Amino acid sequence: MLYNVPMKKVSIALIVLVFLLFWAFKCQKDREIEVLEVIEADKIVLDLNFNHIKDENEIFQIDGIEVFSLKNALNIAKKLDMTEFEAICAAKAAKKYAVSKLLGRKIILKENSNRAKDLKNEKYGKNGSIRLGRVELDGKDFAESLIKEGFALALNEKDFIRYKILENPHTIKKNAKFCTSFRSKKNDLHFLKTKEKQPSCRKMILPTVVYSESPTLKYHDVTIFLNNPNEFKMPSSSVRTRAGKILLKNINEAKKSIDFALYGLDRQDEILAALLNAKKRGVKIRGVVDTKADGTYVYADTKKLVENFNAVPDLKSSNMHNKFFIFDDDKVFTGTMNLSTTGTGGYNANTAILIKNVTVANAYRSEFEQMFNGKFQEIRSIPGVKSVNLGAVGELDIYFSPAGNPLVNGVLPLIKNAKKEIYVSIFYLTHREIIEALILAKSRGADVRIIYDAVGANNMKALVDMMRSKGLKLKVENWGGKDHEKNIVIDGEIFITGSANFSYSGMKKNDENVLIFKSPVVARFYRDYFLKLYDGIDEKYLKFSPRAESFESGNSCYDGLDNNFDGKIDKDDSGCKK
Repeated sequence: MLYNVPMKKVSIALIVLVFLLFWAFKCQKDREIEVLEVIEADKIVLDLNFNHIKDENEIFQIDGIEVFSLKNALNIAKKLDMTEFEAICAAKAAKKYAVSKLLGRKIILKENSNRAKDLKNEKYGKNGSIRLGRVELDGKDFAESLIKEGFALALNEKDFIRYKILENPHTIKKNAKFCTSFRSKKNDLHFLKTKEKQPSCRKMILPTVVYSESPTLKYHDVTIFLNNPNEFKMPSSSVRTRAGKILLKNINEAKKSIDFALYGLDRQDEILAALLNAKKRGVKIRGVVDTKADGTYVYADTKKLVENFNAVPDLKSSNMHNKFFIFDDDKVFTGTMNLSTTGTGGYNANTAILIKNVTVANAYRSEFEQMFNGKFQEIRSIPGVKSVNLGAVGELDIYFSPAGNPLVNGVLPLIKNAKKEIYVSIFYLTHREIIEALILAKSRGADVRIIYDAVGANNMKALVDMMRSKGLKLKVENWGGKDHEKNIVIDGEIFITGSANFSYSGMKKNDENVLIFKSPVVARFYRDYFLKLYDGIDEKYLKFSPRAESFESGNSCYDGLDNNFDGKIDKDDSGCKK
């Protein structure tokens, strides 16, 4: 008996010891550790030895998920029918999300048996990081949070019963579209920087997207500015648009020459002053401008361009409708935007493009030289240039009308070959061949959507009604400013823009330039913007058209403009009478 007592005590002591060891081991397994660095959304550095220094054996990767990252952007893009650009943006957004949630926080590691062995034996994964089972933050599984937020896919649905593989592509794509879920208070996105070194991105230059009310895409040597008509409530004599400010910058930085072809100038004194200063410092400035057949101007200030720079007027009944600048020998600024209170002043919907490319500059200069020497419209012979290599951006076709016949050679074949979708934003859509091609595309099953300017729609009511009757999803805008765009985006692959309306005059008679970008990056950028504008217009305007100057249309009753060109302004217009 005396022998058995110590044995019982020993047994009890052993049981207590085992329990304490088990408890210690459990505490060791589920322990809080600080996150020192977020490498990718699923790859983090943990302070295992509590020295606040990143050591080689402290890099961990969360298991069971495939996260958007720069390294695997292309693979995920293929799975979800996204562009690589969208996947890269999603990778940036995913990392931003992980940094905001994890960096400097203490997380709980829910280690499995294999992980415990890895820790003990200091085993590493093939990628040089230890695989983690689960990471718990604030009582939630962080891997599951990444899936739920649309930043990761579950590799095995057994691990994430609630989130089956590829169950949430819409959430993922929403986050991918230029990372709009991480806008700053001013709605500007700054974390996509082309200057940042991204060796894992195969030395790819990332597109820089500044997403505010009026988004801008900068990609290699192409910059596209989109002016949102909802950003400003009034026209302005000040240059307020990003495009207008970049135009001023290039005028101020020009060293040798500036050639311009402009529909006109309307109370944009900053631009006129910049041109005069360029002339004073020795820059050679030449221009061509539009006039009516009697020599009068649509915009009164156009006369100042003729007086100060000997700009050549066309003196034709058809329009010299271009809006382009050529700077020195390698840059072109063009698009749909006039130099006016509603254009560069920032009231209308517009698109402007800056391209740094010698081939593009030479093409525009050849067109300019003919007009400068008095060869306008039907007597010109410069058709344009095709398949300009813009590197990673893609290819660009440029047509000058009427000589280049952009309708037959460019626009129509692309509409006829569209497979999935055609989105149009336009001031005037009256060309019968284009309308018929859009209706045929709809009959093939393509999603055809149109944003039509209120002035154009009310002037062409029968055509608008006919297009609607054929099933085209045509919304008439109800903004204060105009839909001054002349844009088409096709299948998220092709973007068409320029000075030409989709009318007989625009395609066959006027002096115009039409650009066709064969570029998924550019097309998807504009597609995203178009859908935001389209969705922002009330569904009721699919059935009827608001008047351009009325209480239906933004601030049109208080903007000081004759919005519908009926000779009556604001309160004097019938649409603005209560």
